[in-house]
Amino acid sequence: MPDKRNADMDNLQAVQHIFFDHDGGVDDFIALLILLAHDDVDLVGISVTPADTFIEAAIPATRKILDLADRSAVPVAAGTLSGRNPFPDDWRMDSYKIDALPILNQRTSPIAPLVPQSGQQFLAETLIGRDRTTLLMTGPLTNLAWALERHPGIASRIERLYWMGGALDVPGNVQEEGHDGTAEWNAYWDPPAVTRVWDSSIPITMFPLDATDQVPLDDSFLRAFGPLYPHPLAAAAGTCWALTAGHVERTGLPYYAWDTLTAAAMMQPDLCTYRDIACEVVVDGPSQGRTIADSGDRIVTTATDVDADGFRRFVLRAR
Repeated sequence: MPDKRNADMDNLQAVQHIFFDHDGGVDDFIALLILLAHDDVDLVGISVTPADTFIEAAIPATRKILDLADRSAVPVAAGTLSGRNPFPDDWRMDSYKIDALPILNQRTSPIAPLVPQSGQQFLAETLIGRDRTTLLMTGPLTNLAWALERHPGIASRIERLYWMGGALDVPGNVQEEGHDGTAEWNAYWDPPAVTRVWDSSIPITMFPLDATDQVPLDDSFLRAFGPLYPHPLAAAAGTCWALTAGHVERTGLPYYAWDTLTAAAMMQPDLCTYRDIACEVVVDGPSQGRTIADSGDRIVTTATDVDADGFRRFVLRAR
């Protein structure tokens, strides 16, 4: 199908009510900081999926970031569901580093409320209680799949789902024994959850590795945050991103703007071009979690080309 700009996406900046589900990686927290730097974003709630994180650190870190941005009224909930394929523990440890950053620990304890419900229940209840909500999900789709299974009617209350996940025409980033390497991690953590969301009527915009691989982060970008240090949100974002320095030396691969591109393009759609494609997900076997383009009946709006320089400018303006 030809490249297109979906009408819903052109009108996105008019959408104020966003529920954010993330999984506590470095770039998830930076995506949150980007959201909070924009006054026209009405963040109605946050749930955290215990995937690329340890929930014990991700929850207080999320609440502290909200406090830093003077958004302490935004409620936060801890997800309790597990995926089929756990992230490596050394990746998940980054949440402890974020939680310990001095810029986030200027108070004795966080103020932003931790709700008693589980993250998946809080997501469901928030959607049930609102007419139209935009979902931004930068981790696995587990909480949403759970909510849809128990409350199918919430699909009609979701304006659009923006999801960082999948790999279509590029290699995946899963390098686990027994897997063929075709899947992206957010899909691989819980493949049945992706299928459950695909089976719903929710309009979906997906930011796969095909798009995010176009925005590797280099040292010059990391150092561009130095002059912005007087601005607390920019200082926090730059400090979080500094934790990724040396990623190429450690892994042989760049650190990409996975979740941050997704959040930025949700707010400024022209950072990407998009194509509507038929797409399905492999649930089992050595390709589990693989997202296959031009297959199946589910149509997904997919980010293709990225204005990488425009993305960097957008991020550096957020403060």
